[in-house]
Amino acid sequence: MKTFAVAAFTAALVATTAMAEGPRELSAPIVAFTPVIVKNADALNLTEAQRADLKQWTSTMPAKRKAIEEEARQARAALRQAIVDGAPQTEREALAQKVGQMETRLVLMRSACADHWREVLSEEQFAQMVALYQAQ
Repeated sequence: MKTFAVAAFTAALVATTAMAEGPRELSAPIVAFTPVIVKNADALNLTEAQRADLKQWTSTMPAKRKAIEEEARQARAALRQAIVDGAPQTEREALAQKVGQMETRLVLMRSACADHWREVLSEEQFAQMVALYQAQ
C-alpha cells in the first residue's frame, strides 16, 4: 500500500508540474543571443554580409530548434505516461535518458549558436551584444 501511495503521489506531482509548466516544460535556454542581435542589428553596426547571415540563420535555425524541442516534449510525455502507468523502472530509466539526451541536444545547439555568432561578429560587436544581452 505504501508503494502505491508513493507512486500515486509521484504521478500526481509529475502531472501537476507538467500542467503548471505548460509550454515551458523544456529547460530555459542557457543563452539566447540571436534575438538580441535581431533587435540590435543597427546598434551593433552589422555589415551587409552579417545582416545576410542573420537573415539566413533566422530563416532556418528556429525550425531546427523547434523540431528538437518537439522531440524533447514527446520524450517527456512518454516518460510522464510511463510514470503514471507504473511502467517498469528500466523502461522509465530508458525514457529518462532519452529526455536527458534531448535536453543536451538543445543546450549544445544553443552553444553552437553562440559559437556561430562569435565567428560572424567582430570581437567588439560580440562583446557589445553580450553586454546588451546581460542588460535585459
